[in-house]
Amino acid sequence: MTPEDRHGLLSAATRWSALSLAWASVVGVTSMVAGLAVSSVALVGFGLNSMLDGSASAVLVWRFRHERLGRAQVGAVEQRAALVVGGAMIGVALYLSASAISALAGHSEPETSTVGIVLTGASVFVFPVLARAKLRLAGPVGSAALRGDGVLSLAGAVLATATLTSLVLDAAFDWWWADAVAALFISAMLLVEGSRTIASARTIASAP
Repeated sequence: MTPEDRHGLLSAATRWSALSLAWASVVGVTSMVAGLAVSSVALVGFGLNSMLDGSASAVLVWRFRHERLGRAQVGAVEQRAALVVGGAMIGVALYLSASAISALAGHSEPETSTVGIVLTGASVFVFPVLARAKLRLAGPVGSAALRGDGVLSLAGAVLATATLTSLVLDAAFDWWWADAVAALFISAMLLVEGSRTIASARTIASAP
């Protein structure tokens, strides 16, 4: 790979990470507020995942900018980025699991959220585009952190679908448990991928 090709890949990775940061930040904060307002564990979890995706994307913008500027210790920067992304994924997974189990035990029934339905509906289409772009670039760039962030975007798409389904089912059929089940589903996915991202970070010895 020529330096020019490498620079092009880094520029593309930076652009997609920046777009992910912008979308995830807006959707994440709004979903968190809406979820807390209607006591929806899945919607809060979707908001947390989105905010995490945005935070990971911000770290990656820094990581790729670091390499594009030709600074030293790129491998160490990549390793730190992957550890941050992986650790955050596990943290959100544990929070979602605890919240979902508590909701199931307490028979907590969320209220209908029109804002939540609109946000998750839009995210069903946006997050897969972001995930596909980041996962396609992760291999050529050689970034475990970017792969982890791509998984977060993919998880966002899955969680958006699960959350949207749970909100619709609860509104239509009063299936109060669907919200918590959706949260448990995504927490398992985040736990596995977070562990994988951390394991990948430990194998990084030098910059790609």
